[in-house]
Amino acid sequence: MTANSKQTRREFERVLAGVFGLLIQCGVPQTAISALINRAFKSAIARAQALGEPNCGELATFSLVLDAWHRNRRYLTARGRPRAVPLLGRAPSVEALIQTEGPQFDAPELAHRLQSLQLITPCSGNRYRPISDTALVSTYGPTVLQYVANCLLSLLETVEGNLRGAPNVPPLLERFAEVPDLPAECIQSFQQFSRFQGAIFMRTINDWLEIRRARVSVAAGQRNVRAGVRVHAYIARSKPRSRRSASSKRSFG
Repeated sequence: MTANSKQTRREFERVLAGVFGLLIQCGVPQTAISALINRAFKSAIARAQALGEPNCGELATFSLVLDAWHRNRRYLTARGRPRAVPLLGRAPSVEALIQTEGPQFDAPELAHRLQSLQLITPCSGNRYRPISDTALVSTYGPTVLQYVANCLLSLLETVEGNLRGAPNVPPLLERFAEVPDLPAECIQSFQQFSRFQGAIFMRTINDWLEIRRARVSVAAGQRNVRAGVRVHAYIARSKPRSRRSASSKRSFG
């Protein structure tokens, strides 16, 4: 087992422990949880077999590298567009960006991963340019496993923190907006609208975070934390329900 796979398994163990702990705290009996696990496991096996064989903190580094490629003046053209740079070698290069944003990784290996995941596109002169300023992975593999684990774990930690937080401490953002009866012909419009609004929101959050990052060695005693916002849209299968008015809600906190 590789170090990355061990880390991913530990993250999923924490996710499962958080889910089971929430069920227990809500009064669900242990026998019911065990039966739920068995049914879910059988369902997961069937789904995995139908999808095919599946192919790790590396996704966050991919995002930081692509974002830096759109910010760092050394990697921008005179018009402010990302420059085409070599995959390996001294700066400016993809390898150099990875060394800056993810020094814990093997930079050449991760540069080739960016290439294999088609997050960068080849240009003339054996150079590369980013497809986008965000890392959008569309194939099953360790990167997806890590992303899902981090999403679930961060949600559970936020919900638990909001539930246990002191009365005088504001809760972290944790809300959703949903209606039970969106007409099916509005699905495409919803996808476009939510994607556009989400991109604006995430860009604003990302700019705020980037400005405040600790770029140099921190002073003794100074503490850094991992902080961010995750957003996703969803479309659930429709079920017959009584017509209700649209509403925006906050689930906890």
